[in-house]
Amino acid sequence: MALGGGAGAFAQRAFGEDGTPASAASVDSWMAPERQVDIIWSVNTAERLVALTFDDGPLPRWTPLALDALEEARVRATFFVVGSRLERHAAGLGARLARHELGNHTWGHDDLSRLGRTAGYRTVHRTHVAITRLTGKEPRLLRPPWGRLGGTTVHVAAQHGYDIALWSLLVQDSRLARDPRALVEGVVDNARPGTVLLAHDVGRPSRLEAIRRLPEMIAGLRRRGFEFVTVSELRQAGVRSPGRTPRPS
Repeated sequence: MALGGGAGAFAQRAFGEDGTPASAASVDSWMAPERQVDIIWSVNTAERLVALTFDDGPLPRWTPLALDALEEARVRATFFVVGSRLERHAAGLGARLARHELGNHTWGHDDLSRLGRTAGYRTVHRTHVAITRLTGKEPRLLRPPWGRLGGTTVHVAAQHGYDIALWSLLVQDSRLARDPRALVEGVVDNARPGTVLLAHDVGRPSRLEAIRRLPEMIAGLRRRGFEFVTVSELRQAGVRSPGRTPRPS
């Protein structure tokens, strides 16, 4: 009786009334596939590699500007796309985006940590299908909006065979848009081998300034000896590199 009561109390804490898991460990009532989900902030590598990533697009106003800069510099990036926007604008932007790596950023920029099981699966799966249809390749990475990992996020990643890609360096457009030199230097000076750099191709006006400064960021990083790869390519470089010795606790 005591054991049963304890289990019931745990179930109430683990799941909300709508079935939203309160924790990524809440698997007693629904089992994710038997698969490890890696969470990537950066990659441990001695190679001077950076993965440039973009969130929240595509939209016709700014995404083409980012694509122009990347194509001019011959750089491949990883775009974490919002599925509804991708489907709406695939005719105009799909072919250019397909030259890059595409990752899943949910159907409507949805907060997975607040969604129940069914809604969380639906928003990720619809985007999965849209990306696969466009590129002919199934995506392998999920970036949850706002980087929120709790609740449903890890479960829906496992259900789709995804790993979760976060970031280790953010383009500080909201703080430095009025100081373009500092904006560029903040990226160039702080990049390290294995950095995952986060920018946006949709959003507030300050993000447009960051897109305009992409050529300077790319040139500055190249002067420091960096090369640009997709997130998946960066992970492969990490596999090739010696492992990091854990710090003593």
